[in-house]
Amino acid sequence: MSERTARVEARIALPNASRGRQADGGARPRGTARTRRGQQTREQLLDAARVVFERDGFLHARVADICDQAGTSHGSFYTYFVSKEEVFREIVDSVELDLLTVERAAVDADPVERIRAANRHYLHVYAANAGIMRVIHQVATMDVDVWRVRSQRQNAFAQTIERRIRQLQQAGIADPAVNATYAAQALGGMVAHFAELLFNSRDPVTMDAETATEELTRLWRGALGIRDQSRPDGAETEIGAEIKADVDQVELGQAS
Repeated sequence: MSERTARVEARIALPNASRGRQADGGARPRGTARTRRGQQTREQLLDAARVVFERDGFLHARVADICDQAGTSHGSFYTYFVSKEEVFREIVDSVELDLLTVERAAVDADPVERIRAANRHYLHVYAANAGIMRVIHQVATMDVDVWRVRSQRQNAFAQTIERRIRQLQQAGIADPAVNATYAAQALGGMVAHFAELLFNSRDPVTMDAETATEELTRLWRGALGIRDQSRPDGAETEIGAEIKADVDQVELGQAS
């Protein structure tokens, strides 16, 4: 595993870690502000860049437009970023991180609720970021660095889902015949593609978000063969204290 991939995996569990990150080799990158004012300026530039990218697209966006939107000088921009490409990659990293980081499900012992929470979170965050996601999809087809950022995050996330599926199988909750590796890629890809069709297609489909969440969750549950833990005979309601810790850690939407 490369150093960068390891950092990507480690940071998936840190919702606010996408800005001001360390560069390769541990050196302080351009733009890691040391003062509160510097941090505020950097955040303003990131927010302004996002507005400009959504409005003008990546190819037509200019550093001058970003500075005008942020109300800062060119000098301030280059204090924090080398180019518009760098600020765009940081936005990509932040959005991808937000998509793949969910809060702990309210019902700790229920794996289906965890899946539901992850699906609901993904659709909610995608909808809130539909404009910039449209630009990200476009740029990823022609910028290998942007593609790599997305790929590394998605692959690390798929590996996390795979581990969680295996935990469910070991706990006797999911079908042991399911190939966890293939299922993780297929189910994660299903949600991502569905969100793209729902919010970023040329002819967006009008659907209720909560209904969409429930149907995605139903598909996940069926694909993984998750057993009905509410059966009155109790055969599947007692997980057992010896595996309680494993089940408590099963959060399909959150990386460890």
